[in-house]
Amino acid sequence: MEIPNKYKVDISCWKRKEHYNFFKRFEQPFFGITATINCTEAYTYCKAYNVSFFLYYLHKSLLAVNQVKEFRYRIEQDEVIEYSHICGSITVLRNDETFGFAYFDHEQNFKTFASNTNAMISAEKIASRLTLKSNLNSLIHYSVLPGINFSSMQHAQMLSSGDSVPKIVFGRLSFEDERVLLPVSVHVNHALCDGLHLSKFFNIYQDLMQVT
Repeated sequence: MEIPNKYKVDISCWKRKEHYNFFKRFEQPFFGITATINCTEAYTYCKAYNVSFFLYYLHKSLLAVNQVKEFRYRIEQDEVIEYSHICGSITVLRNDETFGFAYFDHEQNFKTFASNTNAMISAEKIASRLTLKSNLNSLIHYSVLPGINFSSMQHAQMLSSGDSVPKIVFGRLSFEDERVLLPVSVHVNHALCDGLHLSKFFNIYQDLMQVT
């Protein structure tokens, strides 16, 4: 899997220095927001051209992530690191009702992304072990709950691990008044990311889902 370049953020002159020092002491520094994305145009496009809607909205979300630099920040050995770009991992449901993790690279081109990511997911579906890349921070931890149209989400976490990787979960589509709606939950470490940055992500993601 591709390892992006990374750069140390000079905390001493960082405008969020005090916010970082404040929130990094929290036992549970993550906070989350769940919002609904209007996917009508994207869904219609995918159905018309026989494109995987799941891979389409996954790809657009990763493009949105990479446009918000705060989503590319990580805490490593008590330093703030900015990655040049972010890749992803996603839970994959297997036939025996267990799950595994598929890892995928960042790709600007959707066809390339879809081909590579679909291959990784297909391989994980027939795997039998839980393969973890716990030391890999240049990711978004993705999951999908296609059977639940949720309005909130809480993650299991090892609070002592120093985790700073954002988590994004997609829920079940709903169809209301000729609109296709997708619930999306985002959790981030508050030492690195604020509500404003989540707003930027959701706004960019919504725009990308309206452009086909």
